[in-house]
Amino acid sequence: MNKGRTNRISGGQLMCLLMMTRLATLMLSRSMSFILLLVELAVSATLSLAVYLLDRTGMEVHKKPVIFALSVPLLALLFLDGRDYFIFTKTVSHTDVPIWLIMALFVVFSLYAGLLGTEAVARFSALGLIVVLLFIIVAIHTNLKAFRADFLAVLPRSKITALPLLRCADVPLFYLLLAPRTADKKGRALLVGNAVPYALFALVILMCRAVMGKTAEIYRAPVFALYQLGEIGTFTKLDILYVCAVLVLLLSETALAVSIILGERRLKK
Repeated sequence: MNKGRTNRISGGQLMCLLMMTRLATLMLSRSMSFILLLVELAVSATLSLAVYLLDRTGMEVHKKPVIFALSVPLLALLFLDGRDYFIFTKTVSHTDVPIWLIMALFVVFSLYAGLLGTEAVARFSALGLIVVLLFIIVAIHTNLKAFRADFLAVLPRSKITALPLLRCADVPLFYLLLAPRTADKKGRALLVGNAVPYALFALVILMCRAVMGKTAEIYRAPVFALYQLGEIGTFTKLDILYVCAVLVLLLSETALAVSIILGERRLKK
C-alpha cells in the first residue's frame, strides 16, 4: 500500500463524515414535518446505539465477508440519494447540462477520491462540512426578512412511510465500518453525527414553513425553493449554493463508500 495513504481517522473526522452522510439525505428531503423528523431521529438513535454496542463487543468488521455484507444495504441507500439528486436535477433545477455527463463526472470524481483512502476523504469532508454549513446559514439569513410566525400555526400532514425510516440506517452502517479504523472518541462522534444534522434540518424546516407557509408542502424540493427566495443585495441566484452543497454531500458519502469497499484492503497498523 502506498505509504502516503492511510485509513486511520480521528474521532473528529468520523463525526464530520457521519454528519455529511445524514445531511445528504435530509437536504434532498421533501418532508416538512417535524413529527416525521423526530421519528427518523428516534430510529437513527436506536440503530446507532445498537451498532455502538456491537462495536464494543470487538466484532471484526474489517474482514472482507463482513464488509461485503454491510456494503450491500449501504450501496442501496447511496443509490437512493443519487436517484433523488438526479430526479431533482431533471425535474426541478432544469439544468442544460446532460444528465449522463453529470453522472459520469460524479462517478469519476467519487472513484478517484475514494481510492485515495479514507483519511483523504475525511479531510475533504471536514472542509466540505464547513462549506455546507456556511451555505445553510446563508439560506437562513437571507430569508429572515420574510419570516412569518403565523405560518407556523399550520401543521403539515404527517405521513410516515417505511422508506425514510430505512434510510436512517446509513449513519449506523458507516459507523460500524469506520469504527475499527477510528482512533478515539467514537461514541461522541456517533452522537454528534446523528444529533446535529437533525437539529440543523429542524431549523431549515422551520424557515421553510415560516417563509413559504402551506406552499412548502407543494414544492418538490422545498429546501431548494428556500434558496431561490433568498437574495444578497442584487444577487438572487442563491439556488446554485444549494446545488453545490448537495453535490459536496453526495460526493463525500459516495467517495467514503468507495474507500471502504475498494480502496481499503487492510487496516494499517
